[in-house]
Amino acid sequence: MEISLLRTFTILVCFSPLSLWGQSKIPDIPLDEVGFPLPYYSPVSGTFAEIRNHNLHLGSDFKSYGLNGHSILATFDGYIEEISYSKTGYGLSLNLYSPKYKLKSKYAHLHSFGGSLYDLELLRRAVLLMGDPSGFQLKLPPGMFAAKKGTSLGKTGESGSGISHLHLEFRSEKGNINPLYFPEIHQKDTTPPTILSMYLEGDNLEKPILFTAKEKSKGKYDLYSETGELFESITLTGKVRIRMSGYDFIRSRNKNNVYGMDLFLNGKSIFSRNFDFLAYEDGSKKHQFYDINRSSLSPPVYFYHMYEQSKNFKEEGFSIDLDGYQPKERLQLEVSLRDATGNKSSVFFTVIHEKNETDPKQVSKNQKNGNKYNSLDGKISLDLSKTEVSGEGTLLITERNEKDIPFKIPAGLPLKGKIYQLDTKKMSWKGEGLGEWNLGYTPTIKDSLYFYDSSIQKFQSITHKRKSNGFSFKLTKLGFVMVLSDETPPTIFPMTSLARYIELPEVRNQCFEERFYVIGDVGSGFRTSVELTLDGQTFPYEYDPDRRAIRVLIPKSLQKERPYLLLEAKAFDFAGNVSEPFVDLISTSGWNEELQASCPVME
Repeated sequence: MEISLLRTFTILVCFSPLSLWGQSKIPDIPLDEVGFPLPYYSPVSGTFAEIRNHNLHLGSDFKSYGLNGHSILATFDGYIEEISYSKTGYGLSLNLYSPKYKLKSKYAHLHSFGGSLYDLELLRRAVLLMGDPSGFQLKLPPGMFAAKKGTSLGKTGESGSGISHLHLEFRSEKGNINPLYFPEIHQKDTTPPTILSMYLEGDNLEKPILFTAKEKSKGKYDLYSETGELFESITLTGKVRIRMSGYDFIRSRNKNNVYGMDLFLNGKSIFSRNFDFLAYEDGSKKHQFYDINRSSLSPPVYFYHMYEQSKNFKEEGFSIDLDGYQPKERLQLEVSLRDATGNKSSVFFTVIHEKNETDPKQVSKNQKNGNKYNSLDGKISLDLSKTEVSGEGTLLITERNEKDIPFKIPAGLPLKGKIYQLDTKKMSWKGEGLGEWNLGYTPTIKDSLYFYDSSIQKFQSITHKRKSNGFSFKLTKLGFVMVLSDETPPTIFPMTSLARYIELPEVRNQCFEERFYVIGDVGSGFRTSVELTLDGQTFPYEYDPDRRAIRVLIPKSLQKERPYLLLEAKAFDFAGNVSEPFVDLISTSGWNEELQASCPVME
């Protein structure tokens, strides 16, 4: 079976190597001909093949430290093949193409093309003036804008989606290449990946087991059970599935995706995967690599399949089939995560094959177009009939006591009724499961449905609607659902100085003072509309979803009349709570020398 990644695999049952391609899908460009995309050695803040809402992340993100206007540099000799702009997605972007190696670099979220190719910036302005100001996509004649490696092509920005950063992709004719494949973009990483936990399923296990990992020495981890006991061996039979949860610190605080993973049996590799290449058709098939019901982007927690998963999502894969081994046979397993520099972290344990003498209890197989599961009391249900279900197992909905749950309910959010845990055995699903909770009464505006994500150990938002007798909801993850009453008001505070002045002087708009105020809420969620006044008068603002803040642009021409400005703001949540008023006294001193004759005047 062909897979989307560059390296070779082994067939798990037979453990015999199988070459996937006769030649690499990565162009044979000399590695020293690919350079760094910025004039400073920026840490990676987002890595290749990370989970996104709909697709995998197809490039690497580089920190610009909250500042727009850094130069972007040509990573190799070539010419500008295409420029484009959209208000969402990539924003302002350009493609640099090498005709010699048929390799393309894509730079996204730019502020402008204000680099050495000044005519390219003039072209951008002209296209926006003469065409559709909401966006364009323009192919350029080959060689019109040629660039040598290291040439400044434009400025970093935050157009499209995301706060200020540079998104860089490398594309070949067959798919996307991990930028960390190229040595110049390596991060000189000396820290091996972090292992968080290991998830183990077996045919003879009543339910899957989640082991917590703790580092005992650099790159070596021990596993512990839920009761805190050291895990060293287990008796299993039939098909076994292993998933590893972890992430990689590179040179920043960001918890990044790993570069590769391995599974060894008795010292021999039986599974290996590298995230160095992804075919174009596999960009949306994240279920092949991750347990998508347990993985998360925010905060990043990746549960990696340590086995090959079916592309069509109909059958669940497996790591080892123990039926081919002798009874009582002991198998030594090593499960590892790797980074791009070659640092490795591993856990070790022993599987003892215990063959069942009697037929195992059969679990009814899920039907493709109808899978509805209920709690024992019938109060809560989840319908997966409109999702894609993989595996022959089941979804478990179990009532739990508050004293037995592995987390604390936040203060100011009292529990209303029961808590239910949702978990799976030998199955997963892709898409939104449709849930119903029959409370037997009409919930108030303060009552909301809350979801605690078991994988990331954090409360996450869940799409839900109030009904006359309870709630309907949509669920893609596994964890705990409960009804809490929101008695806590939201908050609103100014952002840090770094985020308030987000542009370098050469690209900053000198006519306006820019302020950001962050909105937060521990309960039902904040509304994006606030009550904001400047010197007692209602003042306009816009909500920035990436920063979860409101953005206020204050004309500097106000300095002529007012040495101080008094800004007041109040935030609201969906439970009817109102924040304490936030007051910001803004001094206009120092604005005068920055005023330009072309700036708008506001009296």
